[in-house]
Amino acid sequence: MRIKKSPRAGFTLIELLTVIAIIGILAAILIPTVGAVKKKAAMITSSSNLKQIAIGYANFSNAGTRTRVIQPTGDGRYVAATPKAWAEVIAEFGDLNDASLYFISTDPNVTALEVLPKIILNGSDAPVTEWNNAENGISYEMAAGFNANAPASTMPLIWTRGFQTDGWPDDGNAVWAGDGGHIAFLDGHVEFFADTLGEDGTTGALITGPGDGAGTPTADIDAALGAGTIVKKN
Repeated sequence: MRIKKSPRAGFTLIELLTVIAIIGILAAILIPTVGAVKKKAAMITSSSNLKQIAIGYANFSNAGTRTRVIQPTGDGRYVAATPKAWAEVIAEFGDLNDASLYFISTDPNVTALEVLPKIILNGSDAPVTEWNNAENGISYEMAAGFNANAPASTMPLIWTRGFQTDGWPDDGNAVWAGDGGHIAFLDGHVEFFADTLGEDGTTGALITGPGDGAGTPTADIDAALGAGTIVKKN
């Protein structure tokens, strides 16, 4: 008696191509969604980190019997001409030595780093090697040399890197490439801005600092600093 063999099980070429096409469609749908979720999480973390840095600055400026302000140039212990040096002042005198606070995980400058530093200063208050090597990855710019009596609720202290004129343009220096950025103010509160043009698109969402035009709306962070200086990457 002859036994009839069953046809060999398997996929046809058409079935295989169909499965590949379906996988491609799903990937096209899901990958941007995953990227958006990752970016949103990074934004939330960045806001929290900026708040901690602002608190560290408050600890620094309120220590002792007089108000202290980091200066962009000059002599002394409270001088910082770069974001790296600014963070080192806060690490030493504001008790904030956590290096990870200054890096945004989705920042291209950060993803290019070989090692992400954990601390800024060692036990002898000298910068650690990993921190020195990561200087180009710092994701923020800072204010220095501003009027210590500037209104704390409107005085920008530290913000997402790449601010130009009225916001964060779509270029390689802006962390979120044109989508906006955070600003932490001197009183410790943090806000996210798509730009700083204000609700009417002209007058500005920031407030001019001490000096000419003080207290008026502005879109320019330089004007909001008054006589202050932006400390940014060289």
